[in-house]
Amino acid sequence: MRLSFVEFCGFRGVRSKMRLNFGKGFTVISGRNGVGKSTIFDAIEFALTGQIDKYRIEKAAKESLLDYVWWRGSGQATAHYVSVGFDDDGHPFSVTRTRESGADKTVDQIEAVLCRAAKPDQALRQLCRTSIIRDELIAALSVDLSETERFDLVRTALGAIEASGYASKAKEVVAAAESTLQQAQRRFEEDKMLLNAELIQLSQSRDRASKAGDVSAAISLINSLLGPRPGGLVEQIAAARERLARGRTHIATLAEEAREAHEIARRSAELDSPEYRRARESAKHAAEDARSRELEARNSLELAKLNLQKEKEADAIATALAELVRHGEYLGLSDGHCPLCAAERTPREFEAGIELARARISQRGAQTLDAQAQLEEAEERLTAAVQALTLAQQVLENFTAAENALTARRDAQLQRLEKLGIEETFQNVPDEFEEVINAAREQLLELEQAILTLEASQAVEMLTNIETRVESIRARVADSENAVVRAQRALNLAKTIQHSVLRTSAEIVDERLALLSPLLGELYARLRPHADWRSIEYSIRGDVRRFLSLRVGDGLNPQFVFSSGQRRAVGLAFLLSVYLARPWSRWQTLLLDDPVQHVDDFRALHLVELLAALRLHNRQIVCAVEDPDLADLLCRRLISTADAPGIRYELGYTTAGNIEILASSEVLPLPSRTIGRAADARTG
Repeated sequence: MRLSFVEFCGFRGVRSKMRLNFGKGFTVISGRNGVGKSTIFDAIEFALTGQIDKYRIEKAAKESLLDYVWWRGSGQATAHYVSVGFDDDGHPFSVTRTRESGADKTVDQIEAVLCRAAKPDQALRQLCRTSIIRDELIAALSVDLSETERFDLVRTALGAIEASGYASKAKEVVAAAESTLQQAQRRFEEDKMLLNAELIQLSQSRDRASKAGDVSAAISLINSLLGPRPGGLVEQIAAARERLARGRTHIATLAEEAREAHEIARRSAELDSPEYRRARESAKHAAEDARSRELEARNSLELAKLNLQKEKEADAIATALAELVRHGEYLGLSDGHCPLCAAERTPREFEAGIELARARISQRGAQTLDAQAQLEEAEERLTAAVQALTLAQQVLENFTAAENALTARRDAQLQRLEKLGIEETFQNVPDEFEEVINAAREQLLELEQAILTLEASQAVEMLTNIETRVESIRARVADSENAVVRAQRALNLAKTIQHSVLRTSAEIVDERLALLSPLLGELYARLRPHADWRSIEYSIRGDVRRFLSLRVGDGLNPQFVFSSGQRRAVGLAFLLSVYLARPWSRWQTLLLDDPVQHVDDFRALHLVELLAALRLHNRQIVCAVEDPDLADLLCRRLISTADAPGIRYELGYTTAGNIEILASSEVLPLPSRTIGRAADARTG
């Protein structure tokens, strides 16, 4: 990728249109000061970036560089634009930037043509900064740079590294963590200031409240009842309110226990009265009598059952006998003898015997009926006796149950009194409950009055509000402090990560800087800034923050031991080594704006030889000088070939005072075998 042309109009100090076509090999521009040599380089840089880096002052007297980019002299420019063209192996590419509409190409489009993938941030600015070497910036961008700025320049020129994205993200994380920490610290300080102000106000309010007599007495009463308690007045009032509620509940409990004690005493008196004892004794005797009668009735019933059983057995015999009598009567006498007993009987005796048997059988049935009636009567007596016994036992059990209920009631109250811390004697003397209740009630009345006094006091109300706010602010301060601690931990972690990323990035840069060392040493040796110190070295130090220093001789800093011309020679060697070490640039043009203005002829010759060596490596050289003889020397030493010729321009003022190209010529290649042909001509 080489420069093809630059064209501008109404730009900087050039009013009329000016166009320079660059030779593929080299272009040499000569002219005295002020004829627009530097404007050519400014136009190339401005077309690509929209800025001119050598003007570092952004504002002066409320003006900026943009106020002076376009023509401001006398007369009117026909147009205001800059245009630069490139040739990429036969493929043209150009960028035009006008005053009215800006650039016709985006930054991404320009970078895509001029840069490779591993480009640094702000690649176009870095490209112009390392490709255009200006006389006034040679020392400023090399020897005079601080060691950290010099390292950043070299690191950027070497291009992007694999860890650059991580470094950027780590930097963003650190910035975010620092911002979070600052916000947390600011909130913490604000909360502490607010807390201090509230504490001062709280102290003043407490002082005013303590001077109020009724309030002071109320506080003393609460302290005497509750004892010394931690916290402020708010906590004391809250504790007093809680004590008041508990006291009211306690009094209600005591009143209930007093009523229960009176009821137990009344019931005990009833159960201990003579009437009760007589009634209980009578019930006991009645139960015993009923149990005796029930036992007698039960025995009578058993006897009646046995008698009825016997009668039923006798009835069975009587039935069989009646059947036998009927059978005998049916048979009658047989030969004067009874058919049943074979006794000799007369008919009259036989009939009398039958009648007697029938009378006896009839009497047996009546006895059975009588036995059945006796059994039923015994059962009725037993039922009545059982009922009487049950009733008597129920009456006796009622007395026992009443006595047991009173005992259980007394025991339950004794357990409750023990929990309440009241002596058992209070149960036997219920009137003592009233004394305790009255004393507790008077104490609660005093406590309630003290609470009302404190709450009704304006100073106490203000004090309460302040104490509430103080507690709230204390919580906020604690939260803010915790947030600061968390933010500080996050920042420390982010910085640790950033340091690790930067350390890794620096190690990668160190490896790439190894390419710069031989270039710097060779270029320094070719320019020969010093007769004795013929070599230069660089050193890098620092872990996260990196420093690049230049040393000559026995570790000497050239910034302090070299003259102005020698420092420029060292600066040229450094900037040329940076230019050659860029792996990401496709643009193979080196532009030098009057690089020998403050360099003696001896070192100027060395520079010319160095540029000639660069031409041998197919670099395009564009060099502007003031001395026409030096321009001629450059045209002779920079190699012009048929496919990469050189061009010579001379700038100057016209008779009308405008800056124009006074002369231009193509530098043709030297003919081959020139000396040999001359010798042949002489011999011929």
